[in-house]
Amino acid sequence: MIQTTETITATIRADKEGSISELLADLLHGHKKTAEHQRQLWNRYMLKDVPIMNRKQVAYEKVNRKIANDFYGDIVDTKVGYMGNEVSVSLDRGSYEGSGQFDIDRGVVHEFSTFNSTEDLNSDLLRDAATVGIGYRLLYVRDGQNEVRMKNLVPWEVIYIYDQSIDEPQLVLRYYELEDTADYSVTYTVVEWYDDREVRYYIDDGNYNFRLDPARGEVQSHLFTGVPIIPFLNNRDMLAEPEKVTGLIDAYDAILSSTASEFEQLRMAYMYAKGAGLQVDKEFINNLEQTGVFALPEDGDVGFISKEVAAEAVKLILDEIRKNIYQFAKSIDMSKDFGGDMRVIGWQVALLNLENSSKITERKFQKSLSRQYDLITNYWSRFKGVNIDPSNLEFVFTRNFPRDLYSEAQTLEILTSQVSKKTAFGLMSFIDDPDAEIDRLDEEQVDDPFRMVPDANTRPTYEQPQDME
Repeated sequence: MIQTTETITATIRADKEGSISELLADLLHGHKKTAEHQRQLWNRYMLKDVPIMNRKQVAYEKVNRKIANDFYGDIVDTKVGYMGNEVSVSLDRGSYEGSGQFDIDRGVVHEFSTFNSTEDLNSDLLRDAATVGIGYRLLYVRDGQNEVRMKNLVPWEVIYIYDQSIDEPQLVLRYYELEDTADYSVTYTVVEWYDDREVRYYIDDGNYNFRLDPARGEVQSHLFTGVPIIPFLNNRDMLAEPEKVTGLIDAYDAILSSTASEFEQLRMAYMYAKGAGLQVDKEFINNLEQTGVFALPEDGDVGFISKEVAAEAVKLILDEIRKNIYQFAKSIDMSKDFGGDMRVIGWQVALLNLENSSKITERKFQKSLSRQYDLITNYWSRFKGVNIDPSNLEFVFTRNFPRDLYSEAQTLEILTSQVSKKTAFGLMSFIDDPDAEIDRLDEEQVDDPFRMVPDANTRPTYEQPQDME
């Protein structure tokens, strides 16, 4: 049965156990194809299940090398290392207009980030999205604790159902399997059903016949004002970073594996002894090893038959496939020699495709992080008495990029006389938090007893501390 938003809504409103059990079974069966595809992509990343590993032998006596080249993992890890070097959260100082509340609110955000290891979680979430096309994050509050916690979910264990009319989640299901501790051949499917107010817990009998799970309290308030599972997309189409080039990767593996098998199957050269006839026996070989002399008739001859392999042609096609893999995956082949004196502008050109892909993902993550902190700040306001405007939060994605610090320092010196400190510092790759850097500069100026102060004639003089004579 095809489930639509209308049928799902009607089933929810009816609140009949049998109908909801059928709904859950239909949704899980309908999600099976998507879940399997995402598992396959993840297994490619982990090199657990790569197509070349399943290649059949033509004949059992033939060598059948199966060489899996980890292009998939390299493309994902390159993006994570480049874009996910640090994804941090900060506050916009300008929106506080010099209020002392800025330091208090910044402390709350910093404490939350430290408590949840948000930078590490963000990096892992970026890896999930790049590997399978999407990642999910769950917000929750443990019993007896007044702290928001976060965890990343396994992507293929989440079903997100939108109300198409308003593009809002109608409900979100998280499901996973548990083994029966008494009979390990039996597995139960556990479903956590989230809406904008509550979470319901269901468990089946091993055959997708679901009922509310009394062991987990059946129904609980999750304490947030919206669905606390947030999707983080790699791009609009939810494609994994290397997904468009899996065919090229498989072709590379097949050609390299076949070539290696061909080299290993037969020796590259065979000796012939013309005129030896049937004398090539064990005694003949032993005498040859001792004397190094071939006893052949007058018209005899000794030589080698070389096996020719089109090595240049193989190398040419492998190089072309390798180039296309990184080009079409919008990545960069770090095995290439770019030259030790390559300037930053050269790196910017080389990384242009990767940067374009990272920008798309950054925009998707910005949207999801905004949704995440809308829920979190609302919880803080209701249960902790902390009122932070989520629109004042800034999400900083720091690229892991080659730096020309000398050139940047010169640029900074020019900019500080033309624009605000925050704008100038924000353009520098070596300054992660412009607000924190401004604070440190202000502290150093206060602590410096001989700081220079311009007089009326704009000539520098030194201001003497009040407590010195």
